[in-house]
Amino acid sequence: MASGGGGGKKRLAGPPVRLDVSGATQEQIGAQAGLSRAEMDSVAGRLRESIARLGTERDEGRRPFLEMAYRAGDLTDTIARADELRDEIDWFVLVAGEGAALGNRLLTEALVDRPSEGGSGRVGLLVVDGADPIALRSVLSRIELRRTVFQVITRAGESVETLAAFLVLRDVLLRELGAVEYTRHLLLTTDADVGPLRQIVNDEGLHSTVFPPGVAGHQAASSPAHLLGSVLLDVDVAAFLEGVRSMDDRCRPADPDGNPAALLATVYYLLATLHGVQTSVLFAYGDRLGGLAEWWRQFWAATLGKKVEGETSSVAVGTTPVVARGTVDQYTQVQMYLDVPADKVVTFLGLADTGPRVEVPHSYGDIEDIGYLGGHTLDELIKLEQAAVEWATARAGRPAVSIEIPALTPHALGQVVRLLESTALLCASLHDVDPHARPAVEGIRRLVSGALRRPGFEAEGEAVQHWVAERSRRSPS
Repeated sequence: MASGGGGGKKRLAGPPVRLDVSGATQEQIGAQAGLSRAEMDSVAGRLRESIARLGTERDEGRRPFLEMAYRAGDLTDTIARADELRDEIDWFVLVAGEGAALGNRLLTEALVDRPSEGGSGRVGLLVVDGADPIALRSVLSRIELRRTVFQVITRAGESVETLAAFLVLRDVLLRELGAVEYTRHLLLTTDADVGPLRQIVNDEGLHSTVFPPGVAGHQAASSPAHLLGSVLLDVDVAAFLEGVRSMDDRCRPADPDGNPAALLATVYYLLATLHGVQTSVLFAYGDRLGGLAEWWRQFWAATLGKKVEGETSSVAVGTTPVVARGTVDQYTQVQMYLDVPADKVVTFLGLADTGPRVEVPHSYGDIEDIGYLGGHTLDELIKLEQAAVEWATARAGRPAVSIEIPALTPHALGQVVRLLESTALLCASLHDVDPHARPAVEGIRRLVSGALRRPGFEAEGEAVQHWVAERSRRSPS
């Protein structure tokens, strides 16, 4: 069977993703919530410094996740592995926490019909990304073990949920398939040198790939080592990575006016610091954009939710990311966006081309409240609905920006991913926070380890046990 990776074939660049920030300016929404030209110009110098700094950090190897789309050898290896597996399996199960599965989700949910259905000559993709026992049992009930491969992804074994799921699945495989056969059904993606999974790979001879060094799970959307599931489902991952590289070129110029990520970062930063915006809403008009929206929510939160330590106090920065689903949430969440204080910015994410038209029939023409729909198309309807919500947002004086995706293609999705990654990094620089540091997350990790009686975390375990006991005392019922 031909590979879905499209490895090596030269392609013309796809149409560009377009950005419109006019909905966040004073000209469109007024002075109370809108940005002035003077405000935009006030950070131009700092922004140029941030762009230059990011370029230096990349040259020094300090932003490795931005370079993964250029690792042609990793993509070749991933495509070759997919070609080996595709005819042998019906199910590919991703066992990955901390955002490491989101690259596959955003691609397959956008580009594959019924991606979770396997069998009858096609591979189904299932995800175990937490410790929910109901979800794990559901996965096991759907698959046939002898026709399944599990890819377990954890950078250095720091994800306790992933490790626990791995131990459960390994035990099931051992009992059902035996000590020799079970190894054919596990692929561990972890650090090249250290960590418990690397030790297991070395001790038991399991198949493995390398988790790119210096990259966190939520940063791995363009890592070929993480996109094996997408290649197995015949997604053109090469075109996706080409889209990432295409937008990467657009986001490098030092002139903010020619750099879409710099322009978007300027808007988000100024709205947060000068206009009291506390929430960033990604309003996706297209059901297949749900995986992309979920990836963005995790990436934005992990990159920007930080404290800046000053001489006398710490200041929290970053806007809370919220996801809204176009034609569903426009009749519920919009109420919260338009009739409350202007403390949110809405980013509208829409498709210029939704594919073949679906026309509404001319039925019930004698019923005035239905007949008017005849002759319209669903493509027209969803675009008009987005336009209506954008207009209502502007009329209410609420800041908004718009990102238009030319079509639902791998290349276009790659562009959006790199645009939002670069925007978040530049926002972090403007806020003067480390985009990679996650002290709150590390604190949670230590507390969970202590609660599970992991050696070396006794103090954290005692703190959790004390809190649980106090809560029980306060709420005996």
